[in-house]
Amino acid sequence: MFKGLFFPKPPLEDLPPQERPKTRRALFRQTFGNYWSWFFAVNLVCYVFYLPASVWTELSLESLLTLETAAFQTAPFMGAYLAGLAACLFITGPMLAGISLLMRNWSRGEPCMRWQTLFGGMKRNFAQALGFSLIEGLMPLAAYSALRYYGNLGDSAGVGYYVLFGFIAIVVIFALLMRQLVYTILVTYRLKFGQIIKNAFLLTFLELPRSFLTLLINLSPIAVIALLLWLLPAYPGLLVVLALAYYALFGIALERFVSASFANRVLEKHFNAKLPGAKVDIGMASESVVE
Repeated sequence: MFKGLFFPKPPLEDLPPQERPKTRRALFRQTFGNYWSWFFAVNLVCYVFYLPASVWTELSLESLLTLETAAFQTAPFMGAYLAGLAACLFITGPMLAGISLLMRNWSRGEPCMRWQTLFGGMKRNFAQALGFSLIEGLMPLAAYSALRYYGNLGDSAGVGYYVLFGFIAIVVIFALLMRQLVYTILVTYRLKFGQIIKNAFLLTFLELPRSFLTLLINLSPIAVIALLLWLLPAYPGLLVVLALAYYALFGIALERFVSASFANRVLEKHFNAKLPGAKVDIGMASESVVE
């Protein structure tokens, strides 16, 4: 990987077929090795869109620490925090569309102008991307509100509370799985908002095992951070700073690159293979045009 900083490999499209990767895993390794050093600058620009959410979270935690234990009430605090978080996440949609377009190209081994592709993807998909970020921001608030309502019913809720809890958990997990496809579908095909959601749902269901594996890979940094917080309770401040630094410098771009690599495989298999003139196995030795 580090050799690529000084001796970058030529774009895959410039290589003869026999020298291109023969498997998806080899394609991922080669494209990641070619482009990983460019993630930092792109990631810093994208993190600007998450700054409001970071500041809001920090302010909320500070207010939580200053409250007296006796006067603290969890429900109002969480409701206010999640409502503010939804407003902060609303602005991230266009950024996610732009970086998804860039990472889609890089994960295929297609060279492109970084900033033109990033900001062009934001501009072209602005309206629909805001719709997806609105749903993404409101989902935690909706899930918490539903659980709080049924939780307040106490024993009268009965088994219904546990059924609702399981249903909400399934919806949230499936939404996270669909998120790995939604933005790549948005920047690749001209579809209506509802069609994007429908196709993302169907493709996620068809590729459920790989979807779960990709989600586990994307969530592994969060799991590591949570484990370190549990193992090192004396250093929460340092660990939080390191986590923020990771996502500010590299984490957003890496998550989008992994998701784009997965989405490319799924879309070429289920969409492009049925579209005359579309390419399949893009960037690989077996790349071809559908007739």
